[in-house]
Amino acid sequence: MLVLLIPVTLIEAVVLARRHLLKYVESLNLSFRANLRSTVVGLPLGYVLALLGVIPAGFFTTLLPERIGSVIGIILFNAIGHGGTRPNKLDDVGFFLGTLLVMIPYFFVTLRVERKVIAKRKPELDTPSLTKTVRIMNDITYGILAVPIVIGALRAVMKVASIGIGAPLPHH
Repeated sequence: MLVLLIPVTLIEAVVLARRHLLKYVESLNLSFRANLRSTVVGLPLGYVLALLGVIPAGFFTTLLPERIGSVIGIILFNAIGHGGTRPNKLDDVGFFLGTLLVMIPYFFVTLRVERKVIAKRKPELDTPSLTKTVRIMNDITYGILAVPIVIGALRAVMKVASIGIGAPLPHH
């Protein structure tokens, strides 16, 4: 997670500098501090928010037909942590889609935390404009981060589709 802090900070600093006419070094400092705080606060808080949505959704899957509910259940389970389950052909699908699912609460936590950090360090910035800037910054970086996950999910879904949901797991 911390490795991603460097490219995310660099990208978001460019957006911040251009939208608020700041020097790049200043926007880099603000972006780094905002992203560091967001990472420290966001990880546990985002996880809690994900659980609040995942657990009720998991209960809902028990009401669905097994063929559908088990797939959704695997995705939700992978969203909150993988362990102690029998490996099956849906694991990759669950992993990638679960990762995308968990990114949603992290995204919203990040928006709030980063805006607060930047506003505190640079109070002269217009609040509505800063809110929009932080949204643009994170739309870009979360979009970039989601690309390999979406590609992985599509590949996993195509693999399952070629095998078939009811078919036994092939041996590697």
